[in-house]
Parts: sequence; structure tokens; C-alpha cells
Amino acid sequence: MRLRPRLVAAAALTALVAGLLTVTPPAGTGGSATAAVAADFEAGYLVSDEQFYDGGAMTAAQVQAFIDAKHAGCTAGYTCLDTYRQKTPSIPADAYCGAMTGRADESAASIIARVGQACDISQRFLLVLLQKEQTLITHPSPSASRYEKATGFGCPDTAPCDASVAGFFYQVYYGARQFQRYAAHPERYNHRAGVVNQIRYDTEVACGSSPVLIRNLATAGLYNYTPYQPNAAALANLYGTGDSCSAYGNRNTWRIWTDWFGDPTEPLPSAQRIAGADRYATSVEISRRTFPTGAPVVYLASGENFPDGLAAGPAAAHAGGPVLLTPRGSAMPAVLAEIQRLNPAEVVIVGGAPSVSVAVEDAVRALAPARAVLRLGGTDRFHTSRLVAEHAFDSADAAFVATGLTFPDALAAGPAAAFRGGPVLLVDGGSGSLDAATRATLQGLGVDWAGIVGDGTSVSTGVANGLSAAVPSVVRYAGADRFATAAQLADVFDEVRTVYIASGTDFPDALAGAAAAGAEGAPMLLARRECLPAVSRSTLLGSGADEVLILGGLPTLSEATAAYTRCP
Repeated sequence: MRLRPRLVAAAALTALVAGLLTVTPPAGTGGSATAAVAADFEAGYLVSDEQFYDGGAMTAAQVQAFIDAKHAGCTAGYTCLDTYRQKTPSIPADAYCGAMTGRADESAASIIARVGQACDISQRFLLVLLQKEQTLITHPSPSASRYEKATGFGCPDTAPCDASVAGFFYQVYYGARQFQRYAAHPERYNHRAGVVNQIRYDTEVACGSSPVLIRNLATAGLYNYTPYQPNAAALANLYGTGDSCSAYGNRNTWRIWTDWFGDPTEPLPSAQRIAGADRYATSVEISRRTFPTGAPVVYLASGENFPDGLAAGPAAAHAGGPVLLTPRGSAMPAVLAEIQRLNPAEVVIVGGAPSVSVAVEDAVRALAPARAVLRLGGTDRFHTSRLVAEHAFDSADAAFVATGLTFPDALAAGPAAAFRGGPVLLVDGGSGSLDAATRATLQGLGVDWAGIVGDGTSVSTGVANGLSAAVPSVVRYAGADRFATAAQLADVFDEVRTVYIASGTDFPDALAGAAAAGAEGAPMLLARRECLPAVSRSTLLGSGADEVLILGGLPTLSEATAAYTRCP
């Protein structure tokens, strides 16, 4: 049975949104959100596809915090959305949404977050939809009927709601799912993307219509769900009522989103690729872009193995210079030329001769005999990371600790460590306790905050307990996988203008990129070769970045990844 989308008459809408139409325009709601301005409204482009189809936009905790912040209080005797809970059913996966496992007692915030993730519909939109339809986010005394028809799905004005989709969970789930149906089968519905649609102002034919070029799938879906556009009177009084021919649904969707989360139509900037013919040339290109006028120091690390270079990124960024990569056995002419161009006072070779040979060191020394050339090579990767930290930092308030047995966590930690003004220290995360040498380095630098990168399988509970004993404050950043961990590390940054994207399955480009990102105060997200994992994409969408830099050529990250194609 095909369910009927929400059809709202103008009179019914006026009553329905009474709680919305008396709202004072916000002076600012945090982040990039600002009060909506009617002149910015474009009927054919209500929300970008990137922002709309983003099931990782908010976690359950973030949804709960948002509802708590927006909800002023609840009238005695009522259950408001901030404390609403219900038993939820299990629903199998289908062509539109992933499977959902039922829970005995689930909060509204968890329902919104899980449905958004399962159906790949932004939790931001679901919050807006609940407010637009029934003012449930802010309502101080919601009736049971408001929960029964929370998103208006399958609830025509002239008849009761379809019982099979009534109730809060089903309303949120089937409302979200419907937008995937619109996207999957545009030929079945009245409003389509990419063509001019005649869109009415109201249910009354006499109120008229106008041609609208609908620019994208998400906007077409909104018009299929609520098939009216605001007329001039509705736009002239953006936070109030218009005239007898005014409809408010899509106006309010756009307006509430703008007020709460910023411009819903703002697209991601096109990615710029930084790449050379190979990993060594790519490190040179990254250096040229980030340090166009020279640098006081260059860190030179192996491009054939990852451990030594992991610690080099934040150290180089702290000193204001790049990480360049070299083969073990011989120096690349392009790398030597870049060192000459940068004209550093010091070149730091990271790793012993098994990593960067004496021949490479001699070639660097020959560039300028007066230049200081220092080798930091410990007995193992862990020792080398400590030597790098102690050389680069006289003191540090913060440090990140990651396993040195694999590369992804430490790579993503590099820019965050640089932003916090501290090193990345590598440990044997599988050991039962924190080693004495790492403890001594932390205490010698005066570290009073440590970030553990990775879950207990990467950095054990024993090591974490040792850190807690050595450092006053310890925070663990651990996602479900390497991509989610990198996304969590992006939260370290206060304001993001640039985001770096590097391979999460290979290390060379990210070794050089970590220093560049750290120097710019930019996070580094990880990607797969053919696509951008959902958590990386959602973090990128929410960053507000003006610039996105892809590290490496097509063998490393494909054009689909550079186009932010979401991994299946």
C-alpha cells in the first residue's frame, strides 16, 4: 500500500504553525546559524542534497543536547520531547532504509538519530520536520495526538492518520523513508528535479501557481511531501502569517533549518587535489603549497615505512616547516631541490640508517655545508617518537598517544596534536602498562592533558590507566573504525576553514599532509580509495569548511572520493 504524503491546506497550516509564526527571529543560534532573510529564499532550491541525505549529521547525544537547548520547559502533566521514551520495533532492511533493531525503552533523540542513520536522512532535517509539523521540539505541553502524527506522514487533513504509521517512532521512520522513495522513483511523483514544475501556492486553485525549476532531489522531495510554495505575502512576513493564499510548510522548513543550523543550501566547496607523480613528489607539492616562501626547518622521513614519519608531522608543524619523504637508499632530486628552495636553518632526519640511509644524509649535508643536519633515530619507533617530541618541544601542555604498530590513528592525530601545541607519542598499545620512558617524556614536557587515540585494542586499558596516573586529564578518541576515530579528532578544532582528506588505507601522502594540516590548524579526515565513508562525509559537511584538499593522485584517492561520493 502506498502511503499518501502530507497534504496541508492553508487554513490548517495556519493553525498548525501558530506556535512557529510568533517566534522572534534569532540574533544567532551558534555555529553558522543566523536569522533567515526572505531575500535568500529560492523556491527551487530549499536544501542541498549533501546536507539533506546525510544520515551521520548528528549522534543521539547531539540530538538530545540540541532538544534540551531548544526546549524551554515542560508543563506539569505532559511528556515533552526531551523526556519522551517508547518501546520501538525491529524493522528489516529494505531498498530505502537499513535494518533497525527494536529497543525496550528508547528516547526520542535516539529514535531520531537511528532513523536518520538507517535511512540516510539528516537528523537536522528530522528535527526541523518535527518542529514544522507539530512544534514538538519546543512545545511545552504536547498532546498525544501530536506524537501520533509527529511528521504528518500518512495523515491527510480530511481523515485520521493511517493506523499502520501512527505514533512517534513510525512517524519518524516512515517520514524519513518516504524521502528515499521520492529519490529512488522520481517518475512516480508530481514534482521532479531538473525540470520546471508548476507549483501552487495553496490547495485553492484560485490562489494560483508559478513555474519553478527544482534544482535537486531533496527539494523535489520536499515539494512531494508538502506540495506548495510560499507566496509573496508569506515571504514578506517570514516569521508571521501572510494572507488567505499563503502556505507555510516549505517556507518554514527552510526558515527553521536556517535559524537552527545555518544555510541549508550551502554546498561543499569543490575539492582541490594536491598530488605529484609519486609519494615523494606529492610531499614536495604539499610543501610548496603550504610553505611558499620558505621554512625554518624541514623534517625528512622515510616514504617506504610509516612509523618514524608519524611523530614528525606535529613536530614539523610546531616549528613551521614541512615533512618531506625520501626513499631509504638515495635522495630524490625533486626533494633535494625543495629543501634548497625552502632554505631551512635545520633539516631533521627522522629514523636511523635502516629507515633513511647515510647516503641520503650525505646528499642533504652537501646542499649547504653550514646548514644544521640532525638525525633523530632511536632504538625503535617508540624511542624515535620520544626523541622527536623532546627535540621539537621544550614543553607542551598537551600530547596525543597512539599505537605505533599501525598508522591510521597516529596520522589523524598529527594535525590535532599540532593544533594543541604538542607531540604524538607512539606506544606499544597492546602492552599491559604504560612504559616508563613514555611516562618520563610526558612528565619532562609538563603535559597536563593527553589524548588517547584508538580503542582498547589499539591502546590498552593498562596503558590508559598508566596515562591517567601520569597526566591530570586524559581523553580517549575512539570511533567504530579508523575513519570514525579521525572524525572524532576533528572535534578538537575550534573553527575549521580547511579540511584535508587523506587515504585511510595507505600512509605516505598523509605523512606529509599531517604537517601541512597542523600548520594550517586544519583537521585531516580519512577516506577509502573509491569513496568517502559516511562518518567522514558527515564530519566534512558539518565542518563549514571553505576549502577541501585531497592528498594524493588517482591511484590513492579516486575522482569519486574527490566528489565526496558516500561509501555504500
